[in-house]
Formats: sequence, C-alpha cells, structure tokens
Amino acid sequence: MNLKKERQTAILAAKEAEKAINKYYGKHEKAKVKPNNSLVGIADIESNKAIIRIIRKNFPDHSILSEESPFENNHSDFKWVLDPVDGTHNFLHNIPIFGTSIALEYKNEVVLGLLNFPALGMTAIAEKGKGAFEFSYANRKEKTDFLEKLIHEAIDVRNFGSAIYHLLLIACGKSDGFVILSTNEWDVAAGILLVEEAGGKITDLKGNKYNLNEHKFIISNGKIHGKLIELAKS
Repeated sequence: MNLKKERQTAILAAKEAEKAINKYYGKHEKAKVKPNNSLVGIADIESNKAIIRIIRKNFPDHSILSEESPFENNHSDFKWVLDPVDGTHNFLHNIPIFGTSIALEYKNEVVLGLLNFPALGMTAIAEKGKGAFEFSYANRKEKTDFLEKLIHEAIDVRNFGSAIYHLLLIACGKSDGFVILSTNEWDVAAGILLVEEAGGKITDLKGNKYNLNEHKFIISNGKIHGKLIELAKS
C-alpha cells in the first residue's frame, strides 16, 4: 500500500496542530472539565480543527474519529484517529510531556501512525510493514490493585501523564513495558503502530491478539511481556 500522500498529510496536519498548541503553551490557559473529568482547553479545540482541516482538504471521503469532536463516519475503509493534545493536564501546568497523536486505519488496522511532541522538539512516524502505566479517572482501583502486585517485583514504575509519551519510550527502547487498563482508541492507535514497527509486542491482558476497541493492553519490548501477562492474569 502506497501511503505517500497520507504520510505527507499527517506530517502537515501535525505541524499545523503544533502552531495552534504553541500559541497557548505557557499562557495559563483556562480549561473546562469534560463529563469524564478530563480537561479540555482552547489548544485542544484549535489543534483539532487544524488537523481535521488538513485531512478534509486531502481526503474528503475518509472517516475521522477524534477525542475533541463528534465521529465523522463516511463509511470509508479509511479512518483517521486523532488526539490533538494527549497530556492536557501536563500542558496546562507547563510540563513539556504532551503531544499530538495522528493515526490512519485501513479496515480497522492501523497502517500509519505519527506522534509529535512540540515542547520536546520530537516527532516519530511509522508505516505498517516499513519499520520504524498511565492513570486516568477511570478504573483507578483496578490500576491501584495492579500496582500493588508490582511492588513485589523488580520493576520501576513511572507515570508521565501522557499515553503517547509512554509508547514513544517503548518504541525508542527507553522503557520496557506499559500496561493500560483503560484508554481510548485515539490515545493509542498511532503509538501502538510505532511500537510494533520498532519490534515491540502488543497484546490484550491475557496475551491474545489485541483489538483497538477493547481498551486494555500490555505493550512491551517483548522481553518482559510474559511476566506482565502473568501479573495481569493474577
């Protein structure tokens, strides 16, 4: 599959989103609390609009799923999956660990993924077959129970407040594993492809083939994957 135009579109969309994000970063922006207790600010909305504008210009018939706007279902085999600002809490507190996630699915399989971190000056992109523990307000007790199991293991646990940053660290070999007990498709679609193309491993909590709609994943460099599955099952 030739994704040259799609790749260029993702890169341009990320650049436009970055312009919107940089306009508000460090400006003590006010935010609203959404029904799920997560935050949304002007930067989220404007970067979302910028990304969708670029995609619509190049692929008007594609479907678009974004955290910050209603699902645009055009009944296409292609679906763009967006999170304009992953790590909004960090963004609002001037912590530079936040970024934009743009993924493209073809028949429910991620074929293109891009992560961009404006404050860190980092961008990562992957195409299918061409190589390249986060807390939220949901499932808090389940996550705490899992962490209690890790206390007795030789595992160092960190939470960076951005799912896509965790995934980038695994893809770059700077982190060994990431257990997700509650998430959304837009948070992980692009990053999961990055990990896969870098040689990492992704399964559900039981070690089976993952489904993006299941919201629970074990993601690792492969070396500790079995141990994480064992802990998750127990």
